[in-house]
Amino acid sequence: MNKNNITIYDIAREAGASPATVSRVLNHSRHPVKQEMRERILETSRRLGYIPNLQARSLKNQKSTTIGIIIPSIDNPFYPSIVRGIEDEIVSRNCHMMLSSCDRNVELTNYSIENMLAVHIQGIISIYMDEVPDALMRLVDRGGLALNVVSNDVCLPGTHTIIVDKEAECALAVEHLLKLGHRRIGLLLDKLDNSIRVRRLSGFQKAMKAAGVSYRDEDIYIFGIDDQAGVVQGAMKGYLLMKKVLERTPEVTAVICMNDTMALGVLRAVREAGKKVPENYSLVSFDDLDFSDSVYPSLTTVGLDKYSWGRKLAQYYFRLQENPEQGDTVAEEADVLVASRLLARHSTRPVKEAE
Repeated sequence: MNKNNITIYDIAREAGASPATVSRVLNHSRHPVKQEMRERILETSRRLGYIPNLQARSLKNQKSTTIGIIIPSIDNPFYPSIVRGIEDEIVSRNCHMMLSSCDRNVELTNYSIENMLAVHIQGIISIYMDEVPDALMRLVDRGGLALNVVSNDVCLPGTHTIIVDKEAECALAVEHLLKLGHRRIGLLLDKLDNSIRVRRLSGFQKAMKAAGVSYRDEDIYIFGIDDQAGVVQGAMKGYLLMKKVLERTPEVTAVICMNDTMALGVLRAVREAGKKVPENYSLVSFDDLDFSDSVYPSLTTVGLDKYSWGRKLAQYYFRLQENPEQGDTVAEEADVLVASRLLARHSTRPVKEAE
């Protein structure tokens, strides 16, 4: 039997049930079916390798069970746990997920959303999408639900928005170092080509100013400006930028690095220079990736429970779906998801202990 052509009639014949009963079980109908028969039908469908036609089901029911998810990059280790949390919540509600890793490219995002629209998705959850593709607004015009997590405060008519304050995240890092007595703090960033990085820079500047501590422009290092090494990834960016710090402003006592991956490169550069973290340089990064508490020294980082964040994001989507009369909504991350927090580990110490 060709598994690609299995139908409910094949399952009905094997399970000794009517096609109508099989359809009710596989489509999660509320029509009563004896538990023994339900289990037999489900076991038979698994054994035969039945694959439901989700598009046909959506057209028949006039209601899609598929939700589109758009993230900046699946290569970024920050996102897989978030996606897993979203997926687990979606699957628990007998729905399905389509994922697009769009690299913040508006043309690619448009293409992905058009493909989602073609299979009649019910809505889209987008995470940190700076530019709004035309296709997203076509979804809204069709009555679909668009939930956008943003770091640039852009709230679109007809959509729902969760605002994440990246300035406040960076302020957590700055305030931690200031409490430890550090006053000369370096900031290491990747290219300022998205709102997250721009907001972290402004968060650093505002937090230093609010504390009455002056900072020097020369203490801010941006990859592509302070280093012309070409195409490099992750930890190597942190390595190259920290080498610049050691050459240009070795008198800084602490460094804030854009993410945990780049922090690995910072550790290498400091070690190669015959220095140590945190004895010579305290180090704070972002994201709380899986390895951040396993490297030596363990990283002080600003992060969150990414799986819970993703699951709560999906839960919020379903709450909006169940209450369409709310219209547009704008929420803060801490109110509906999981707030970021600073995790103090061994890569930071009071400045006086380094003297």
